[in-house]
Amino acid sequence: MKKLFILAAVSLLAQGISAQTINRSQKPKPGPAPVITIADPAIYKLANGITILVVENHKLPKVSASYSMDAGPITEGGKAGVVSLMGSMLNEGTTSKTKAQFDEAVDQLGADVSAGSNGGFATALTRYFPQAFALMAESIRQPAFPAGSFEKLKSQTLTGLKSNEKSAKAISGRVVNALAYGKNHPNGEFETEASITALTLADVKAAYAKYITPSRGYLTFVGDIKPEAAKALAEKAFGDWKGATLTLPVLAKVSNPAKTEVDIINVSNAVQSEITVVNLIDLPMSNPDYFPVLLANQILGGGSESRLFNNLREKHGFTYGAYSSTGAGRFQSKFSANAAVRNEKVDSAVVEFLHEINSIRTEKVSAEELQNAKNLYNGSFALGLENPARTAGFASSILINNLPKDFYRTYLQKLNAVTTDDVLRVAKKYYNHDNTRVVIVGKTDAFEAGLKKAGFSVNQFDSFAAPVKASTSNTPLKQ
Repeated sequence: MKKLFILAAVSLLAQGISAQTINRSQKPKPGPAPVITIADPAIYKLANGITILVVENHKLPKVSASYSMDAGPITEGGKAGVVSLMGSMLNEGTTSKTKAQFDEAVDQLGADVSAGSNGGFATALTRYFPQAFALMAESIRQPAFPAGSFEKLKSQTLTGLKSNEKSAKAISGRVVNALAYGKNHPNGEFETEASITALTLADVKAAYAKYITPSRGYLTFVGDIKPEAAKALAEKAFGDWKGATLTLPVLAKVSNPAKTEVDIINVSNAVQSEITVVNLIDLPMSNPDYFPVLLANQILGGGSESRLFNNLREKHGFTYGAYSSTGAGRFQSKFSANAAVRNEKVDSAVVEFLHEINSIRTEKVSAEELQNAKNLYNGSFALGLENPARTAGFASSILINNLPKDFYRTYLQKLNAVTTDDVLRVAKKYYNHDNTRVVIVGKTDAFEAGLKKAGFSVNQFDSFAAPVKASTSNTPLKQ
């Protein structure tokens, strides 16, 4: 009887399969964007200005807390490097504990506690979290600033600068921002051996007093904790804290080059050259262009399936990888495309970079490219929601960037509504071609002549973004 039942079931299944027509030569059509359910965190405000956000998650007996201050870009001027050095000093002991004693107290809890120029972080099992949180607050509010630690950290910073003197990658990271924003802009300034050497412990203490404050502060709890308990811990640790008032800086807009320029920096020992194509953009997250730009960047240089990667690596073999990134936020940010390329192929690689950027600005991407980019974001966004800290990050992002409350709930709907026309429009708007900047750090003897032969005007700079005069550097060679 059992055998007959199985045979009948198989027969019915076979009939169902034969009656259904499946065309396996075509991909199934994508379904509608999923509706995202994100619970709002509990939000409190302390009298001193700290905003508290609490995201409950009781799956594991663990709690994390982070404190940050929304100071915006900080201009350090002649004391470049002082804020970073000050942040490191917050981990060098408190007024009641030496560094060794503080570290031992953290280890006894099996916790992770740290502090820096942006704030602090603590995570521990639920039963030990109040003590770990108190240690985080202590490191932020009661740093000892020992002179010996200051000299040690200052020496380490100088050693790091010295070791990167001939690093094309490190130099590129410095000069790209300096040339794009200008050396007097907070995003363009950089620390030097001279600026670090001149710093004193008094400078560090002054930076602490100015920037480590409850003003514009965000304290986020995530994990196995009730909002009332989190608020009580926050009140106890930070409620009586007073400090300087932070105001967001008002920064003058920086212009892009009037016409495309190539800026080169010589590193004679470089085996590969760092190429960066960069222009500045204004793209608040509240701008409707934000979602088309995410997809445009993914298609152009977001990963191993992107156009830049397939061109410069797969097709031409110039590099191990070529990528792009597009910033967004309340202040000017960068679009940049970059790769580390063999010196002798720099001129050809620059041509291909500009070709791909121009192509996405002037021709519609394919429906398949756009859908693939959407699929990637759909999957990564959904996976990211498994981390409760993401929800807390969404909440603070909404507050800081003045976004609609449903910004992340409707994130995928807005992303999936983007069309190929949208991508073309924003690529033309945000990705410059005729007025962009190409910064190349490497062995200039190997590629400068090739760039000129290709028709580019070339400007020479040193490794600190200072112009280098050369009689023929600005004259392209005739082809």
